[in-house]
Amino acid sequence: MSAMRGFVWLALLAGGLIPLPAAAQYFGQNKVQYRTFDFKIIQTEHFEVYYYDRERAAALDAARLAERSYARLSRVLHHQFQGRKAIILYASASEFQQTNVVSEDLSEAVGGETEFFKHRMVLPFTGAYSDLEEVIQHEMVHQFQFDVFSRGRIGGGMQTLVTVNPPGWFMEGMAAYFSRPALDPETAMWLRDASLEGHLPTIQQLTYDPRIFPYRFGQALWAYIGEKWGDEAIGEILQASVTAGVEGAFKRALGLTLDQLSDEWRDAVQTTFLPQLGEHYRARRISQPLLTEKRSQGTVHVAPALTPDGRDIAYISEKNNFFFDLYLADAETGRVKRRLVQSTLSSNYESLRFITSAGSFSPDGRYFAIAVKHKDRDDLVILDVKRDREVRRILVPLNGLTTPAWSPDGQQLVFTGYDGGLSDLFIINADGTGLRRLTNDKYADLQPTWSPDGKTIAFATDRGPETNFSTLQIGNLRLALYHLESGVIETLGHMSQGKNINPEWAPDGRSLAFVSDRTGINNIFLYDFTDGNVYQLTDLYTGAAGIMQLSPLLSWARQADRLAFVYYEDGNFNVYAVDNPRSLKRRPFPDGPAPPVVSLLAARRDTIRTGAGAAAGVVGGATPPVQGAPDATSVYRGPGGFRPSAAPAATETATGPVSVRDLVDSTTALPDTTEFTFKPYKVRFSADYVARPTLGYQRDNFGRGFFGGTAISLSDMLGNHTPVGHARQPYPDLLRRG
Repeated sequence: MSAMRGFVWLALLAGGLIPLPAAAQYFGQNKVQYRTFDFKIIQTEHFEVYYYDRERAAALDAARLAERSYARLSRVLHHQFQGRKAIILYASASEFQQTNVVSEDLSEAVGGETEFFKHRMVLPFTGAYSDLEEVIQHEMVHQFQFDVFSRGRIGGGMQTLVTVNPPGWFMEGMAAYFSRPALDPETAMWLRDASLEGHLPTIQQLTYDPRIFPYRFGQALWAYIGEKWGDEAIGEILQASVTAGVEGAFKRALGLTLDQLSDEWRDAVQTTFLPQLGEHYRARRISQPLLTEKRSQGTVHVAPALTPDGRDIAYISEKNNFFFDLYLADAETGRVKRRLVQSTLSSNYESLRFITSAGSFSPDGRYFAIAVKHKDRDDLVILDVKRDREVRRILVPLNGLTTPAWSPDGQQLVFTGYDGGLSDLFIINADGTGLRRLTNDKYADLQPTWSPDGKTIAFATDRGPETNFSTLQIGNLRLALYHLESGVIETLGHMSQGKNINPEWAPDGRSLAFVSDRTGINNIFLYDFTDGNVYQLTDLYTGAAGIMQLSPLLSWARQADRLAFVYYEDGNFNVYAVDNPRSLKRRPFPDGPAPPVVSLLAARRDTIRTGAGAAAGVVGGATPPVQGAPDATSVYRGPGGFRPSAAPAATETATGPVSVRDLVDSTTALPDTTEFTFKPYKVRFSADYVARPTLGYQRDNFGRGFFGGTAISLSDMLGNHTPVGHARQPYPDLLRRG
């Protein structure tokens, strides 16, 4: 996801500001590796997938997902790979962070990486196939981008990349658009907030202001282009940027300058979202701000965990520093009492898994359990909050773990464990003994929490009728119950729409609070076991959301009946609290169709601008349709001009869709694993970079002559061996006097 990170380095290297070692070679490793991975290769039609035995089952599915993503993207971007690309898989985030494929340290926020020299994609499994497919397709867009810039030559095209200098919104925004719903609830949340607070950026600000996050706003910009001009135009812009540059590519494809496009896009966003303010409300209408920049410092307050009595709250924040640490604050005033754990600077607490995990207090409020990265694994750490010290560090024989939660008697913990790239539920005694596996399958089993009576564990999962691992169709996340006495898993009703995550038991155990985006906005809902209905508790303008889609953000103090949640506002992640949250319960939320896809053109209903030099207008002079309306059709821009998707172009058939949205459910490109070739990994060197050869002429008192030189950087596919050589050869005798 962070393919742009290396661009500055590439530019410096091309400009000679990072010298290569002269007349020398080195042979070593870039990072500390705590264990040796015995990689093997799955060879498919377009990829070589690198994996090790523990993740073999998940790797086979990843290879199939990669081929399906390739089929989608190659059609939309009108580009084919000339050779196989590498996909390197790790079973967990901790193991992924040891990779030598990229030289820089990988933070917890990096979900995948694609490097330019060899077009290698490297990523960890996250335990959820829907998340895996998104990351693969996101990183594959970068492979397509790099392949276009290098004209299909792996290792070439660096000068083109430096010359074009594509900004982050161009690269990352395009990757996000082609791997997520056009305007998913998280991206729409960012747009609503930016429109309301007056910081919706222009394209120029997106390009030059490093403080602006390019992913979400870039995705929204490409979504506007895709809706108005069709996804074909995006492929045309990418191809044209190689020769015309970014500005010229937009002018050629859309007939607009970037400033004109910026004005149109910003007007469409504000026209779409500002009127919605009257339909929803801010969090402070129904709750009290608890952790904010004013009260607690910092702009990011995530993974909240209330003590059972509701008096204190643990959370993770940068608190105006660079690193994310664990803090304890007063749950009434937000005043920070002290820092519980300082991460990153200690090898025992390298990362607190603040994006995908949260800790929890023991029933008596004395102990706090949290997952932390330590070397090549995740440890389950128990802190004595009263004495401010670590009392136990539990090592589990898994690739990783997240979201530990205490049993009501304080004797056990349940958590999501990651084994071979898959996620399952595990129970362990608080003293570190008796590890027990509850589930063992490919389904995502996330964010478990123990019922007050100790008989049931609620969790989020993709189990359901829409999930089919043979066709790799993954259904939405819904809530389920694991009954400890029988081992039976029960999925709850009214969960067929949207993402449903982060269950939290009510103090009496008769209901579950959870977060769902079934309305198009992340809100807090309640599942009531007495009548089996779902109730919407909040109707927020931006949304209750963490940093990522699956970030935990709820905590319910059982003794105090207080609910804390993360709320996104003014670009910050703040924590709010509401007492007696069940008082917000109104009518049962009705089951119904999914909300319409957000359209940036619905409010404007403007005429499609064909641009200068367009060969033809929209068929029949039609205006762009409203996406998501019952009779809506997409409009595509092809070589012959604009046309409705229902009207095939001269070179297409009516069954040949060109929008990635229409290809999302396609299974025709899903290969069978019997078509794959398996082979061991062998170290072979190939060039990462060959410096432009130099040729010079020198004259002095000893004579005259030509000299020349070059440099080459080599590495193996895994980046474990990286020799670099530099040669400089004088030729003094070529012009010697006779």
